[in-house]
Amino acid sequence: MSACRSGSPSGSTRRLAAKLFAATLTALLVPLTEGQSLGWPWWTWLLLALAVVLGVATVVVEKRAEQRGEIPLLPPSLLRLPSMSRGLAMVFAFSIGFGAFMFVFALTVQNGLHEDALHGGLAILPMALLFFAGSLAAPGLISRFGRAALTAGAVVQLLGLTSPVIVLVTAWPHVSLWTTTVPLAVVGAGQSILFTGLFHSVLADVPAHLGGVGSGVLITLQQSGLALGVATLGILYLTLEPRDIPHAFANVEYVQMGIVALLAIGAATLAGPLRPQHENVR
Repeated sequence: MSACRSGSPSGSTRRLAAKLFAATLTALLVPLTEGQSLGWPWWTWLLLALAVVLGVATVVVEKRAEQRGEIPLLPPSLLRLPSMSRGLAMVFAFSIGFGAFMFVFALTVQNGLHEDALHGGLAILPMALLFFAGSLAAPGLISRFGRAALTAGAVVQLLGLTSPVIVLVTAWPHVSLWTTTVPLAVVGAGQSILFTGLFHSVLADVPAHLGGVGSGVLITLQQSGLALGVATLGILYLTLEPRDIPHAFANVEYVQMGIVALLAIGAATLAGPLRPQHENVR
């Protein structure tokens, strides 16, 4: 019995924490996603208030589980590590901006320029290809230049995001998707370096025996950020879209560019060594 209480996770506690965390995200994202189109009925505000209560309950359950010697689903002590606390906040912010961009770009291309889904997907292909290529080169660049590589990646992404905004605002509605090819490729290259560096940094201080838990927390926060970006900045876009599609896109991108600018500055504050993860966990 004592062995189960010291170090081994409690299945019932972890299931409770998982249910509470899932309920928190549901209570947060459903009203943010549906509220604007439904005119914000009373139940959307009730769900947002419930999300706060459920979030607090999740924290309490996890703290008590850790105090009993169990390994919680989201260990509070793990989240207090410098690399986790700073890195997760930056990954979360990055994901909000990225999720919002993918959502509003698709709407702008399909609803505004009246392109089909295939051409909308092909328009984003240069970003995906450069992101893939940059991800292969990123570990070497980060090993050589450290945090400066992350800042440079953020600056490159910021420059790439500026051009589509200018093109859409100044040339609308006579916009060719070919004009976004190079800027989106630049965005993908910059994103790949920043994203890779953030992932390495988050797990830098995580003990080897908690590596799986740390990775799970990282992926969970990333996916939550993507969903929250669509729900929040997507509302901003949908609110402005009926009046002016290019300026609706531009306003969302101003927010994303602000996030990227803060990430460029925040990269210098990241804790822990920036090196490939296989070197950190031994």
